[in-house]
Amino acid sequence: MEVYKKDTFEKETKSDGSPVTEADNAANRIILDSLDLITPNIPVISEETFNKHEQNPDVPYWLVDPLDGTREFINKSKEFTVNIALIQNGSAIFGIVGAPATLEIWHGSIFDEPKALPIESDGENKRLRVVMSKSHQTDADKNLLKLLNNQNIDYQVVEKGSSLKLCALADNQADIYPRFGPTSEWDIAAGNAVLLGSGGSVSLLDSGMPLPYNKDDTILNSPFVACRNQYIKDRYFPILSEYFKKLV
Repeated sequence: MEVYKKDTFEKETKSDGSPVTEADNAANRIILDSLDLITPNIPVISEETFNKHEQNPDVPYWLVDPLDGTREFINKSKEFTVNIALIQNGSAIFGIVGAPATLEIWHGSIFDEPKALPIESDGENKRLRVVMSKSHQTDADKNLLKLLNNQNIDYQVVEKGSSLKLCALADNQADIYPRFGPTSEWDIAAGNAVLLGSGGSVSLLDSGMPLPYNKDDTILNSPFVACRNQYIKDRYFPILSEYFKKLV
């Protein structure tokens, strides 16, 4: 936040075209040093120090994004987060998401008892709340909204940055988060665990299976959809999956 409040700060462009600031690097150092004190025997994979040779540990490991939503950070939006997840057997089993600008923290795990939501929140006439990126909506996103219109599905778009999109589902502020474009595992893992802890899911669009982590060949995620609960997934996943098949 000291960096965020500055008029100017150091920023660079990484090889993949994404921005990185002195805040990313400072947060990374703090988090890695702290995790080493708390759990010295658990390895850490972080976006800012990622090396593909350490990609596939066969033990539980921390997966860290020290500053998710760097573009929002640079633009002085408050919608950036810190993401820390614990990965085991290809699943995000625990996650914590912090929003430094708003002093909010979310956490969740596969061991949580999902929160009970009021039954009327899933009524037949309810408007579908679709959460999408605050800084970049793709043609695939826009065409999906056209499809919902064509199928007479009443909806509203909820714009969020960073992993706040997944937290919005866990907080019952949105219903689905479809993602057709590329993301990295550290972008999603902590929010995925938070959503699992509230009874939601993150599923591959081609199969409906849970989004996998600790893959052999890539740190990138396949297209997915996050759903607030099983009712939402049962009702809308077939529509989204069929739309995705036409995209590819």
